[in-house]
Amino acid sequence: MTKIAKQNKAHIKDNRISTIEQNTVVDDYLLPSTDDLIRLKELDPNIIEWIKHRSEIEQDARIRFNDNRIKIALKDLTSTFWINLICILFAFIIIISGILFSYVMIKNDMKTEGTVFAGATIVIAASLFLRRGRQNKQKK
Repeated sequence: MTKIAKQNKAHIKDNRISTIEQNTVVDDYLLPSTDDLIRLKELDPNIIEWIKHRSEIEQDARIRFNDNRIKIALKDLTSTFWINLICILFAFIIIISGILFSYVMIKNDMKTEGTVFAGATIVIAASLFLRRGRQNKQKK
């Protein structure tokens, strides 16, 4: 809970010089200022207790909101981890299957086809992994 003041300025030069300013003050306190509290107490002597009660409710709601955001982020990270693990496992199975298939082809006197198939399997697998690594770097 803070009070944040921001000031943005823009200078425009197009045949004339202009300046645009934007001032923003964000007050994130749960309680009003002391001057406001004094004025409110003059109107209603019980208002201070009501404000304190409402502030407690607001604070509890903020804590629950942040806890829920953390739970959602943790769930997202966990599901992403398992999806990546399953993808790697299936990629490994596909690569091993391609290598075993090429081994069977070589054993059945199809040496050229088996060698080409094994080489293609390795090249395709390497290019997929390299392309995925480049996509992750570009997203950051």
